[in-house]
Amino acid sequence: MEWTAARIRRFREVGLCLPQDKFATTLGFAKRTVGNAERGTHAPSLALRHALDHALEKATDAQRDRFLAADHGATPTTHATDPTLESVELLRRTKATDLGTGTLDQLEKLVERLGTEYFTVPPAEFRQTVLSWRRYVARLLEGRLTLRERHHLYAVAGWLSGLLAEASLALGDHADPHCTTALSLAQEIGDTRLASWVRGTQAQVALYAGDPREAVTFAQAGREIAPIGSAAMVRSCALEARAHARCGDLREAEHALSRAEQALDVRTEPQTGSFFSFDTPYVPYYAGTTYVWLGETARARVWAGQAVELCDANPTPWPVARTSARVDLAVALAQAGEHDGAATLGSEAMDIWVERPTHPARRRIEELLATLCPSTELCVAELRERWRCISS
Repeated sequence: MEWTAARIRRFREVGLCLPQDKFATTLGFAKRTVGNAERGTHAPSLALRHALDHALEKATDAQRDRFLAADHGATPTTHATDPTLESVELLRRTKATDLGTGTLDQLEKLVERLGTEYFTVPPAEFRQTVLSWRRYVARLLEGRLTLRERHHLYAVAGWLSGLLAEASLALGDHADPHCTTALSLAQEIGDTRLASWVRGTQAQVALYAGDPREAVTFAQAGREIAPIGSAAMVRSCALEARAHARCGDLREAEHALSRAEQALDVRTEPQTGSFFSFDTPYVPYYAGTTYVWLGETARARVWAGQAVELCDANPTPWPVARTSARVDLAVALAQAGEHDGAATLGSEAMDIWVERPTHPARRRIEELLATLCPSTELCVAELRERWRCISS
């Protein structure tokens, strides 16, 4: 990297957030030497440039991203060697305008790729990756664009914001700001599929915040705008069923599940295994949770059992679905007094959770342990102890 005076100062102030004296100490140079380099009165020596390179390499991802986001024309270091990013940059630079059709195509494919990676990459790492790409798209939006190009970049930025919301939810962090951004972009370009998906995420946020009635409102808003035949329609209906279940409304929950099954029957979008796909196993998985929350043990057992079988038979990992479906089945067994079977399923759920820990799956496991709380059986005590060890 060429260390100009402005870039050195930007690295210190924006990236590392250090005063000049501490920055100089970090680099191993006198404050005067660093000050001269920042003012441009003296060109940085070879030794100082090497020290700056080393400091950039040792910086945290957050520090590096802050610096590069402020550094005009820089690309996310998270993907400095990413072949996809290199191809995107090459296409962009070879066009007469700031953006070309090939660039848009590759960015749209990137969104789908990230949707697939969501199930396998740790949430914190995934969020950082998506954030870097969204910053890159934000810089592209500052360039010369046609209306069509701007429309497509808004869509890409919207889906990336939606993924950021989901990753934040998985980490137990605030997802609302990302939902707001994604929804605003969707409304700006009239993308009802994206808007419906974001409403579904807002419904999940409300559910985990303990506000099921607001979750119903969000899910219904998503259903009303979801395109017919879309995965977003199936998801909105299934989420509405869960929200009604948390309100204790059996009748409305069953109506919503019926709509989810009908939406699945008329679905025209292909099932790809991506996070955006909401494939067939998700309907019985959501139905199982719905009936567990309603206390309908027999029906919960049927749907959750089907969800476990379908999820396990599919090559897509679906860690949260596989964990929660087992929890649903375990809760149903526990409610029927079958504690051995419940403990076995609970242990399996923990095995899956520990490979990719998420906040929602953690809460579901704790829900199972609360159901088993009155039991003094050895299998339950061992399950509690195992959870204490792996969750701490």
